Parts: sequence; structure tokens; C-alpha cells
Amino acid sequence: MKNFTFLSLIIFSLTITFAQEFQGKAYYMSKTKMDPNFGENIPPERKQRIMERMKSNLEKNYELDFNSTASLFYEEKRLENSGGNGRFNFLSFMSPFQGILHKEFAVKTFTNRVELFGKIFLIKDSLPKSKWVLSGESKQIGNYTVYKATMSREEPQEVFQFGRQSTEDSKPKMKTVNINAWFTPQIPVSTGPYKHGGLPGLILEINTNNTTLLCTKVVMNPKEKMKIKVPSKGTVVTADEYSKIRTEKIAEMREVYRRNRGQGGGGQRFRSR
Repeated sequence: MKNFTFLSLIIFSLTITFAQEFQGKAYYMSKTKMDPNFGENIPPERKQRIMERMKSNLEKNYELDFNSTASLFYEEKRLENSGGNGRFNFLSFMSPFQGILHKEFAVKTFTNRVELFGKIFLIKDSLPKSKWVLSGESKQIGNYTVYKATMSREEPQEVFQFGRQSTEDSKPKMKTVNINAWFTPQIPVSTGPYKHGGLPGLILEINTNNTTLLCTKVVMNPKEKMKIKVPSKGTVVTADEYSKIRTEKIAEMREVYRRNRGQGGGGQRFRSR
């Protein structure tokens, strides 16, 4: 009952404020922890070099433009980056957030513009359903009071391995992802980083197992009006279709890597937990 009353008060406050037209920009920093078993069989010097190369993919900065109806999430200073050399960089796949993501709150849909091996895709699909549970906990992030919401869901566990691959490795195992979100009703917009949203206020912090996204600054109603446009120009696919294409392309590059190294290399496994 306490949880219901708490949520009702927030939604009531949100409904009153939502009639006002507003814009804002939130800045986030992201940090992803590596699997503690990473590099068990790699010489220390080589492991250090790999870790240094991976740092830029495990620590990133993002921006979220939003108004009362839509939002646009993208990596900082790379909004217009379309890539282009078509070369495969497996380290980029360690980042959980890729491309430019546009969300429409009312219809609960998204358009994610991503690049894969030099080709641009527009992933258009419905936002995942969010079954948040409010804990009643609160804390302060900057000038905002935030409240905690939690959720768990099953997702396929991705394993990136170059070299030999067993039949068992080709079948993704499912993992339980525990998500902790901290949102503020003081910014009445139902969105947050990447596909996260569905709460009565902007999400300022999100924790998903090994990745943390923390908002470092919010600018409300900036002087220069923002245009939150849906990404365009690309091959339109659903989320499932893109996942299949991506898996096939990674398998192709794994085979090329295996042939180049010959039959002797065992390959190193990189797992996102």
C-alpha cells in the first residue's frame, strides 16, 4: 500500500507538470567492469596492452536530449559519426550502447541507428516492457532527489571468441540481468539512458550488473532550441533481424580470423556479464 501511495503521488505531480512544454539535455558517464576471469591464460604484458586498448570502449560519455514526447541518446561528440572504413573492431562490441537511439514515449517505440561493418542499419521496434518495483529508497544526485526502482529480466549472454569455437559456444546462454534505476520526478519525463524508461521521471543513474551510467549534469530549457529528429537513412530491420545479422557477421569475421592465424591458435574469450 505504501508503494502504491508513493507511486500515485509521483504520477499526480507528473501529470500536472507534464502539460508544460520543456526541453532538456542530460550528460552521462558510463563505466563497464570486465569479467574478473578475463585474461587468465594471457601473459601479463599482453593483458595490460589489451586492457589499455579496451579502456576507451569501457568508459564512455553520452548525451540525452529530451522533451515531453521524445528523446535522443548518443555518444558524446559522435552524433554525426557514420564510421566508414568497414573494418571490424571487436572491442567496440564490449560497449553495451551503440549508435543513436530515438524514443517516442506515447507509442513506446524506438529507432536505433547503428553501423555494422560499414553498413548503416535502422533498428525499429517496440521498447521492452518495464516492470519496475519501487523500493521507497531515495538519495541525492546533484540538485535532484532521486528514488530507486528495480527490475530483473532474462537476456542472452554474449560471448566474443576468436579462434576455435565449439558447437556449444554457438548457442547463447541466458542470464539474469538485475537493473537498479534512480529517477527524479523533478524532471517529469519518462525516459533515461539507452532503452531504459517507463518511470515517472528522468533516470539519472542506472546499474545493470557490470555497467553503471551516472548523470553528471542536466541543462533544462537550453537557450538554443534542440531538434529531436528520428534517425534516417539506413536499412530498416527489427531488433530480432539485426541480432541475427550481427551474429552471422561476427561468425564470418571469427572464421576469417581463424584462417589467418591457422589451426593452432586457441583464441581468447571476451564475455559481457
